[in-house]
Amino acid sequence: MAYLGHRPAVGENNTFRILDDIKSYTLTFDASSSGVVSTADNVITSQGHRFITGQRVTYTHGGGTAIGNLANDGVYFIIKSDKNTFGLAANANDAATGTAINLNALGVGDSHTLNAAFDGVNTRFRATFNNGEDANITRAAQLSISVNGVVQQPQQTATPTEGFGVDVDNVIVFSAAPVASDAYWAYAAASNVVSFDITDNRVDNFTGDNTTVSFTLSDVPANNDNVLVTIDGVVQYPSTNTVSRAYSVSENVLTFTAAPGLGAAIQVRHIGFAGSVSGNSVTGFYGRTGNVVLADSDQLRGDGSLITNLSAGKFTDDNAGIHTLTSVGVNTTGLEANTGLTGVGNTFQGMYISNGMMIMDNALHGNHYIGTAFNGLMAGPVNITGVLTIDGNYVVV
Repeated sequence: MAYLGHRPAVGENNTFRILDDIKSYTLTFDASSSGVVSTADNVITSQGHRFITGQRVTYTHGGGTAIGNLANDGVYFIIKSDKNTFGLAANANDAATGTAINLNALGVGDSHTLNAAFDGVNTRFRATFNNGEDANITRAAQLSISVNGVVQQPQQTATPTEGFGVDVDNVIVFSAAPVASDAYWAYAAASNVVSFDITDNRVDNFTGDNTTVSFTLSDVPANNDNVLVTIDGVVQYPSTNTVSRAYSVSENVLTFTAAPGLGAAIQVRHIGFAGSVSGNSVTGFYGRTGNVVLADSDQLRGDGSLITNLSAGKFTDDNAGIHTLTSVGVNTTGLEANTGLTGVGNTFQGMYISNGMMIMDNALHGNHYIGTAFNGLMAGPVNITGVLTIDGNYVVV
Protein backbone atom coordinates (compact mmCIF):
# COMPACT_ATOMS: atom_id res chain seq x y z
CA MET A 1 0.00 0.00 0.00
CA ALA A 2 1.26 3.50 -0.79
CA TYR A 3 2.62 5.65 1.99
CA LEU A 4 0.06 8.40 2.53
CA GLY A 5 1.35 11.89 3.28
CA HIS A 6 4.31 13.09 5.32
CA ARG A 7 5.09 12.90 9.00
CA PRO A 8 4.31 16.34 10.49
CA ALA A 9 7.30 18.37 11.65
CA VAL A 10 5.36 19.98 14.49
CA GLY A 11 2.68 18.56 16.74
CA GLU A 12 1.19 15.10 16.54
CA ASN A 13 3.61 12.64 14.93
CA ASN A 14 1.25 9.65 14.64
CA THR A 15 -1.25 11.35 12.36
CA PHE A 16 -2.70 8.25 10.72
CA ARG A 17 -4.99 6.51 13.20
CA ILE A 18 -6.92 3.27 13.01
CA LEU A 19 -10.23 4.15 14.63
CA ASP A 20 -11.89 2.21 17.44
CA ASP A 21 -14.47 -0.34 16.38
CA ILE A 22 -17.88 1.38 16.56
CA LYS A 23 -19.90 -1.69 15.60
CA SER A 24 -20.53 -2.35 19.29
CA TYR A 25 -19.51 -0.12 22.20
CA THR A 26 -20.39 -1.31 25.72
CA LEU A 27 -20.09 0.77 28.87
CA THR A 28 -20.00 -1.22 32.13
CA PHE A 29 -20.71 0.68 35.35
CA ASP A 30 -21.58 0.34 39.04
CA ALA A 31 -25.27 1.26 39.32
CA SER A 32 -25.22 0.95 43.11
CA SER A 33 -22.92 3.99 43.45
CA SER A 34 -24.49 7.41 43.94
CA GLY A 35 -21.35 8.86 42.38
CA VAL A 36 -22.22 7.07 39.17
CA VAL A 37 -26.03 7.17 39.11
CA SER A 38 -27.57 10.46 40.24
CA THR A 39 -31.20 10.12 41.22
CA ALA A 40 -31.30 13.87 41.82
CA ASP A 41 -30.12 14.88 38.32
CA ASN A 42 -31.24 11.74 36.45
CA VAL A 43 -27.81 11.25 34.90
CA ILE A 44 -25.14 8.57 34.76
CA THR A 45 -21.47 9.54 35.09
CA SER A 46 -18.68 7.80 33.20
CA GLN A 47 -15.43 9.59 32.41
CA GLY A 48 -14.96 10.04 28.65
CA HIS A 49 -17.99 8.01 27.57
CA ARG A 50 -18.49 7.69 23.81
CA PHE A 51 -22.26 8.16 23.61
CA ILE A 52 -23.96 10.95 21.66
CA THR A 53 -27.44 12.42 21.90
CA GLY A 54 -30.10 10.40 20.09
CA GLN A 55 -28.10 7.18 20.03
CA ARG A 56 -30.13 4.05 20.76
CA VAL A 57 -28.70 1.83 23.52
CA THR A 58 -29.64 -1.44 25.21
CA TYR A 59 -29.48 -1.61 29.02
CA THR A 60 -28.80 -4.69 31.16
CA HIS A 61 -28.53 -4.96 34.96
CA GLY A 62 -25.72 -7.53 34.81
CA GLY A 63 -27.43 -9.98 37.13
CA GLY A 64 -28.24 -7.35 39.76
CA THR A 65 -31.26 -5.11 40.23
CA ALA A 66 -32.16 -2.55 37.57
CA ILE A 67 -31.97 1.20 38.15
CA GLY A 68 -35.33 2.72 39.07
CA ASN A 69 -37.60 3.11 36.00
CA LEU A 70 -35.25 1.09 33.78
CA ALA A 71 -35.89 -2.46 32.61
CA ASN A 72 -33.36 -5.20 32.00
CA ASP A 73 -32.77 -5.53 28.23
CA GLY A 74 -34.66 -2.27 27.79
CA VAL A 75 -34.00 0.01 24.83
CA TYR A 76 -33.35 3.70 25.54
CA PHE A 77 -31.92 6.80 23.86
CA ILE A 78 -28.97 8.90 25.01
CA ILE A 79 -29.19 12.52 26.17
CA LYS A 80 -25.56 13.64 26.33
CA SER A 81 -24.91 16.28 29.00
CA ASP A 82 -21.15 16.51 28.53
CA LYS A 83 -18.19 14.24 27.89
CA ASN A 84 -18.62 12.59 31.31
CA THR A 85 -22.37 12.52 31.98
CA PHE A 86 -25.53 11.55 30.14
CA GLY A 87 -29.19 10.83 30.71
CA LEU A 88 -31.58 8.32 29.15
CA ALA A 89 -34.79 8.98 27.24
CA ALA A 90 -37.69 6.66 26.48
CA ASN A 91 -37.64 7.46 22.75
CA ALA A 92 -35.77 9.47 20.11
CA ASN A 93 -38.13 12.45 20.34
CA ASP A 94 -37.60 12.72 24.10
CA ALA A 95 -33.85 12.53 23.55
CA ALA A 96 -34.02 15.38 21.05
CA THR A 97 -36.01 17.56 23.48
CA GLY A 98 -33.90 16.58 26.50
CA THR A 99 -36.74 14.82 28.34
CA ALA A 100 -34.92 12.34 30.57
CA ILE A 101 -36.28 9.30 32.39
CA ASN A 102 -36.59 9.79 36.14
CA LEU A 103 -33.94 7.50 37.64
CA ASN A 104 -35.69 7.26 41.00
CA ALA A 105 -33.57 4.54 42.61
CA LEU A 106 -30.05 3.17 42.49
CA GLY A 107 -29.53 -0.31 41.10
CA VAL A 108 -27.78 -3.26 42.69
CA GLY A 109 -24.55 -4.60 41.25
CA ASP A 110 -21.43 -3.24 39.56
CA SER A 111 -21.83 -4.88 36.14
CA HIS A 112 -24.66 -2.88 34.61
CA THR A 113 -24.16 -2.18 30.89
CA LEU A 114 -25.26 0.15 28.13
CA ASN A 115 -24.52 -0.90 24.57
CA ALA A 116 -24.61 1.17 21.35
CA ALA A 117 -24.23 -0.86 18.19
CA PHE A 118 -24.84 -1.29 14.48
CA ASP A 119 -28.50 -2.17 14.93
CA GLY A 120 -30.22 -0.90 11.78
CA VAL A 121 -31.36 2.22 13.68
CA ASN A 122 -28.25 4.12 14.80
CA THR A 123 -26.60 6.23 12.10
CA ARG A 124 -24.42 8.40 14.33
CA PHE A 125 -21.26 7.23 16.09
CA ARG A 126 -18.39 9.04 17.77
CA ALA A 127 -14.98 8.70 16.08
CA THR A 128 -12.27 7.69 18.57
CA PHE A 129 -8.99 5.81 18.58
CA ASN A 130 -6.84 4.06 21.19
CA ASN A 131 -9.88 3.02 23.20
CA GLY A 132 -11.65 6.34 23.48
CA GLU A 133 -9.33 9.22 22.51
CA ASP A 134 -10.97 11.87 20.33
CA ALA A 135 -10.02 11.58 16.66
CA ASN A 136 -10.30 15.37 16.10
CA ILE A 137 -12.35 15.11 12.91
CA THR A 138 -13.95 18.10 11.20
CA ARG A 139 -13.88 17.03 7.53
CA ALA A 140 -15.27 13.86 6.00
CA ALA A 141 -12.23 13.71 3.71
CA GLN A 142 -10.09 13.00 6.77
CA LEU A 143 -11.69 9.57 7.11
CA SER A 144 -11.52 6.36 5.12
CA ILE A 145 -14.41 4.05 6.02
CA SER A 146 -15.14 0.60 4.61
CA VAL A 147 -18.44 -1.24 5.05
CA ASN A 148 -18.50 -4.81 3.75
CA GLY A 149 -15.31 -4.18 1.80
CA VAL A 150 -16.64 -1.11 -0.03
CA VAL A 151 -15.02 2.27 0.68
CA GLN A 152 -17.76 4.73 1.59
CA GLN A 153 -18.18 8.08 -0.12
CA PRO A 154 -17.43 11.03 2.20
CA GLN A 155 -19.76 14.03 2.06
CA GLN A 156 -18.95 17.28 3.84
CA THR A 157 -22.30 17.50 5.61
CA ALA A 158 -24.04 16.30 8.76
CA THR A 159 -26.92 14.93 6.63
CA PRO A 160 -25.27 12.78 3.94
CA THR A 161 -27.37 11.25 1.16
CA GLU A 162 -24.73 8.63 0.34
CA GLY A 163 -21.80 7.14 2.22
CA PHE A 164 -21.12 9.17 5.33
CA GLY A 165 -20.62 12.69 6.64
CA VAL A 166 -19.37 14.27 9.84
CA ASP A 167 -20.93 16.39 12.54
CA VAL A 168 -19.55 18.38 15.46
CA ASP A 169 -17.86 16.58 18.35
CA ASN A 170 -16.11 14.03 16.10
CA VAL A 171 -19.34 12.32 15.03
CA ILE A 172 -19.53 10.02 12.00
CA VAL A 173 -22.95 10.13 10.34
CA PHE A 174 -23.92 7.29 7.99
CA SER A 175 -26.48 7.92 5.25
CA ALA A 176 -28.05 4.54 6.08
CA ALA A 177 -27.99 2.76 9.44
CA PRO A 178 -25.47 -0.13 9.41
CA VAL A 179 -26.52 -3.51 10.76
CA ALA A 180 -24.81 -5.99 13.06
CA SER A 181 -23.65 -8.23 10.22
CA ASP A 182 -21.80 -5.40 8.42
CA ALA A 183 -18.01 -5.68 8.27
CA TYR A 184 -16.44 -2.33 9.18
CA TRP A 185 -13.06 -0.65 9.42
CA ALA A 186 -11.96 2.99 9.42
CA TYR A 187 -8.90 5.16 9.81
CA ALA A 188 -8.31 8.90 10.16
CA ALA A 189 -5.94 10.26 7.51
CA ALA A 190 -5.23 13.53 9.32
CA SER A 191 -6.11 14.73 12.77
CA ASN A 192 -7.28 18.32 12.81
CA VAL A 193 -4.37 20.01 14.59
CA VAL A 194 -2.96 23.45 13.90
CA SER A 195 0.31 21.99 12.65
CA PHE A 196 -1.31 19.94 9.87
CA ASP A 197 -2.82 21.62 6.82
CA ILE A 198 -5.98 19.54 6.43
CA THR A 199 -7.33 21.77 3.64
CA ASP A 200 -5.18 19.72 1.26
CA ASN A 201 -7.19 16.60 2.09
CA ARG A 202 -9.89 17.24 -0.49
CA VAL A 203 -12.14 14.98 -2.55
CA ASP A 204 -12.96 15.18 -6.26
CA ASN A 205 -16.07 13.39 -7.55
CA PHE A 206 -16.81 12.46 -11.16
CA THR A 207 -19.32 10.27 -13.01
CA GLY A 208 -18.26 7.75 -15.64
CA ASP A 209 -19.83 7.73 -19.12
CA ASN A 210 -18.21 4.60 -20.55
CA THR A 211 -16.12 6.82 -22.86
CA THR A 212 -14.06 9.39 -20.90
CA VAL A 213 -10.74 8.18 -19.52
CA SER A 214 -9.19 11.51 -18.40
CA PHE A 215 -10.49 13.70 -15.59
CA THR A 216 -9.17 17.07 -14.36
CA LEU A 217 -8.44 17.19 -10.62
CA SER A 218 -8.90 20.23 -8.39
CA ASP A 219 -5.23 20.20 -7.34
CA VAL A 220 -1.89 18.79 -8.47
CA PRO A 221 -0.87 15.72 -6.46
CA ALA A 222 2.79 14.83 -6.14
CA ASN A 223 2.34 11.49 -7.91
CA ASN A 224 0.09 8.43 -8.25
CA ASP A 225 0.72 7.50 -4.63
CA ASN A 226 -0.79 10.72 -3.27
CA VAL A 227 -4.36 10.10 -4.37
CA LEU A 228 -6.79 7.36 -3.38
CA VAL A 229 -9.09 6.52 -6.31
CA THR A 230 -12.29 4.50 -6.04
CA ILE A 231 -14.93 3.48 -8.59
CA ASP A 232 -18.28 2.64 -7.01
CA GLY A 233 -16.43 2.30 -3.70
CA VAL A 234 -13.81 -0.15 -5.00
CA VAL A 235 -10.22 1.04 -4.54
CA GLN A 236 -8.25 1.23 -7.80
CA TYR A 237 -4.65 0.12 -8.20
CA PRO A 238 -2.25 2.89 -9.38
CA SER A 239 0.18 2.33 -12.25
CA THR A 240 3.92 2.36 -11.64
CA ASN A 241 6.85 3.28 -13.87
CA THR A 242 7.04 -0.31 -15.08
CA VAL A 243 3.51 -1.71 -14.72
CA SER A 244 0.31 -0.31 -16.22
CA ARG A 245 -2.63 -0.76 -13.88
CA ALA A 246 -5.94 1.06 -13.30
CA TYR A 247 -4.86 4.71 -13.52
CA SER A 248 -2.02 7.22 -13.61
CA VAL A 249 -1.69 10.90 -12.74
CA SER A 250 0.17 13.58 -14.72
CA GLU A 251 0.03 17.13 -13.34
CA ASN A 252 -3.66 17.53 -12.39
CA VAL A 253 -5.03 15.00 -14.91
CA LEU A 254 -6.14 11.55 -13.81
CA THR A 255 -6.14 9.02 -16.66
CA PHE A 256 -7.70 5.55 -16.45
CA THR A 257 -6.43 2.69 -18.58
CA ALA A 258 -10.08 1.89 -19.38
CA ALA A 259 -13.08 4.23 -19.31
CA PRO A 260 -15.23 3.83 -16.18
CA GLY A 261 -18.70 2.53 -16.93
CA LEU A 262 -21.81 4.59 -17.53
CA GLY A 263 -22.96 6.18 -14.26
CA ALA A 264 -19.97 4.87 -12.28
CA ALA A 265 -19.21 6.98 -9.19
CA ILE A 266 -15.56 8.03 -9.36
CA GLN A 267 -13.97 9.49 -6.26
CA VAL A 268 -10.43 10.87 -5.99
CA ARG A 269 -9.21 11.63 -2.49
CA HIS A 270 -6.09 13.81 -2.26
CA ILE A 271 -3.85 12.53 0.51
CA GLY A 272 -0.51 14.09 1.45
CA PHE A 273 1.23 17.11 -0.01
CA ALA A 274 3.19 18.06 -3.09
CA GLY A 275 6.83 18.38 -2.10
CA SER A 276 9.61 20.64 -3.22
CA VAL A 277 11.06 19.88 -6.65
CA SER A 278 14.57 20.91 -5.61
CA GLY A 279 17.26 18.48 -4.54
CA ASN A 280 16.99 19.58 -0.91
CA SER A 281 13.28 19.10 -0.35
CA VAL A 282 11.42 20.95 2.39
CA THR A 283 10.28 18.31 4.87
CA GLY A 284 8.20 20.61 7.03
CA PHE A 285 7.67 24.18 8.21
CA TYR A 286 5.42 24.76 11.21
CA GLY A 287 3.77 21.45 10.37
CA ARG A 288 3.14 22.40 6.73
CA THR A 289 4.86 20.58 3.89
CA GLY A 290 5.16 21.00 0.16
CA ASN A 291 5.12 24.44 -1.48
CA VAL A 292 4.94 26.32 1.81
CA VAL A 293 4.40 30.08 2.00
CA LEU A 294 4.96 32.20 5.08
CA ALA A 295 1.89 33.17 7.08
CA ASP A 296 1.51 36.39 9.07
CA SER A 297 1.61 34.39 12.30
CA ASP A 298 4.90 32.59 11.49
CA GLN A 299 7.94 33.44 13.59
CA LEU A 300 11.40 33.25 12.05
CA ARG A 301 14.03 31.88 14.43
CA GLY A 302 17.80 31.67 14.33
CA ASP A 303 20.19 30.87 17.17
CA GLY A 304 17.52 31.59 19.73
CA SER A 305 16.56 34.96 18.25
CA LEU A 306 13.05 35.80 17.18
CA ILE A 307 11.90 38.00 14.31
CA THR A 308 8.21 38.78 13.96
CA ASN A 309 5.98 41.08 11.91
CA LEU A 310 8.53 42.16 9.32
CA SER A 311 6.83 44.42 6.78
CA ALA A 312 7.57 43.95 3.12
CA GLY A 313 9.72 46.72 1.64
CA LYS A 314 11.37 47.82 4.89
CA PHE A 315 14.68 46.27 3.85
CA THR A 316 16.19 46.60 0.39
CA ASP A 317 19.57 46.27 -1.27
CA ASP A 318 21.72 48.07 -3.81
CA ASN A 319 25.39 48.15 -4.80
CA ALA A 320 26.26 49.65 -1.39
CA GLY A 321 24.76 46.71 0.50
CA ILE A 322 21.57 46.35 2.58
CA HIS A 323 19.76 49.47 3.76
CA THR A 324 16.49 50.30 5.50
CA LEU A 325 13.67 52.55 4.38
CA THR A 326 12.31 53.28 7.89
CA SER A 327 13.51 53.67 11.48
CA VAL A 328 16.17 51.39 12.91
CA GLY A 329 16.62 50.75 16.60
CA VAL A 330 19.63 48.99 18.09
CA ASN A 331 18.81 47.20 21.36
CA THR A 332 15.57 49.18 21.64
CA THR A 333 11.89 48.32 21.83
CA GLY A 334 8.73 50.17 20.88
CA LEU A 335 10.16 52.79 18.52
CA GLU A 336 6.75 53.89 17.30
CA ALA A 337 5.33 54.21 20.81
CA ASN A 338 8.34 56.11 22.24
CA THR A 339 8.29 59.68 20.95
CA GLY A 340 11.57 60.39 22.74
CA LEU A 341 13.54 57.98 20.59
CA THR A 342 13.74 57.47 16.88
CA GLY A 343 16.26 55.14 15.32
CA VAL A 344 19.39 56.60 13.78
CA GLY A 345 18.43 55.45 10.32
CA ASN A 346 15.50 57.85 10.30
CA THR A 347 16.33 60.62 12.80
CA PHE A 348 19.34 61.53 10.73
CA GLN A 349 18.75 61.25 7.01
CA GLY A 350 20.99 58.23 6.65
CA MET A 351 23.94 56.37 8.05
CA TYR A 352 26.46 54.12 6.30
CA ILE A 353 28.71 51.56 8.00
CA SER A 354 31.52 49.80 6.18
CA ASN A 355 34.99 48.52 7.00
CA GLY A 356 34.76 49.78 10.58
CA MET A 357 33.83 53.31 9.49
CA MET A 358 30.52 55.06 10.14
CA ILE A 359 29.49 57.81 7.72
CA MET A 360 26.63 60.23 8.42
CA ASP A 361 24.98 63.00 6.44
CA ASN A 362 26.30 66.51 7.10
CA ALA A 363 22.73 67.81 7.35
CA LEU A 364 19.96 67.06 9.82
CA HIS A 365 16.81 67.02 7.72
CA GLY A 366 13.29 67.61 9.01
CA ASN A 367 12.07 68.18 12.56
CA HIS A 368 13.41 66.03 15.42
CA TYR A 369 13.14 65.64 19.15
CA ILE A 370 15.71 64.27 21.61
CA GLY A 371 13.99 63.32 24.87
CA THR A 372 15.24 63.93 28.38
CA ALA A 373 16.65 60.44 28.80
CA PHE A 374 18.49 60.37 25.47
CA ASN A 375 21.70 61.69 23.91
CA GLY A 376 22.20 62.59 20.27
CA LEU A 377 25.57 62.31 18.54
CA MET A 378 26.65 63.43 15.08
CA ALA A 379 29.95 64.01 13.28
CA GLY A 380 30.21 67.67 12.34
CA PRO A 381 29.94 70.13 10.95
CA VAL A 382 26.17 69.70 10.71
CA ASN A 383 23.62 71.87 8.91
CA ILE A 384 20.26 71.74 10.73
CA THR A 385 17.64 72.35 8.05
CA GLY A 386 14.55 71.85 10.22
CA VAL A 387 13.69 72.22 13.90
CA LEU A 388 15.69 70.26 16.49
CA THR A 389 14.11 70.22 19.95
CA ILE A 390 16.46 69.08 22.74
CA ASP A 391 15.41 68.09 26.25
CA GLY A 392 18.31 65.66 26.59
CA ASN A 393 21.80 66.12 25.13
CA TYR A 394 22.99 66.72 21.58
CA VAL A 395 26.70 66.56 20.77
CA VAL A 396 28.43 67.33 17.48
CA VAL A 397 31.97 65.96 17.26
